[in-house]
Amino acid sequence: MDPPSFLYLLLFPAQKMMKVGKANNIYNRIQSLKRVWGDVDYAHSYRIALPQSEVFKLEKMLHFLLAKYQTGIDAGDGYTELFSIEALEPAIKHIHYVIEHGVINAQLLQGIEKPQLRPGKSAAHRHAEMKKRSDTMISNVVTVTEQFSRINRLLLILLFKQHRLRYQYDIEGNTILFRVADNRTDQRDVHKIMRMFSFFIEDFRYMGGTNYCSGVFGEGTVTQYNVELISGDPDAHPLVAYLASQTERLFNKLPSRSALLMEDLPILESSRILRSVLQSEDEA
Repeated sequence: MDPPSFLYLLLFPAQKMMKVGKANNIYNRIQSLKRVWGDVDYAHSYRIALPQSEVFKLEKMLHFLLAKYQTGIDAGDGYTELFSIEALEPAIKHIHYVIEHGVINAQLLQGIEKPQLRPGKSAAHRHAEMKKRSDTMISNVVTVTEQFSRINRLLLILLFKQHRLRYQYDIEGNTILFRVADNRTDQRDVHKIMRMFSFFIEDFRYMGGTNYCSGVFGEGTVTQYNVELISGDPDAHPLVAYLASQTERLFNKLPSRSALLMEDLPILESSRILRSVLQSEDEA
């Protein structure tokens, strides 16, 4: 028994050409051809189902009749079966002619149907991984937004209660040197503020974290926070950069010295403080 097969007329729009060939599985054949010739126009290509022996004869007849439309390409998968796009109309006419005169008993159909692929275990695994990453991304967005909300609240407290607070800041390069004079500074508060400026982002293109509070130093009643301006970081994640741009607008409204402060707070030199700490440890 002669097994069934297909003759196809595949259109490659980007190359403006057509391939006339045969295959038992047209879709599988397309997957190998598109690696060389680009995407196929599935909707406007044609197929006809015939016994293999008849497919072979019809293919050879079309190659002979369409010889003047050959592209002249001399290399590549199936290159001898490539014709200019103008060959489509005469190819269809030739096929209809042999059908109408009873040479073959078949129907020329337009369109190549894509197989319905059932998701296997690997597809289910990929779906689960994508959902997990999506959930993580949304969680990160919420966390980062909440961090900037806390930073904004802190700035508003400084802005509207400066008559009750003693603070001062200077900007050196891209770093804000923010000093607070308070006898009751709690290390837990210090760690909270440091965490505010530590951002971790994971999305479909990026995963990483950055801490923009580069150091905290204390001497006497003065605590100094060194905070890097995010607007000066070209590698900042777009979400962090956008939220920071809005927060920096609020920061720009904050006076560099609180109304309660009667004299300047000294800028603490981290290297000098570190030497002092190390010296104290050596003496102990």
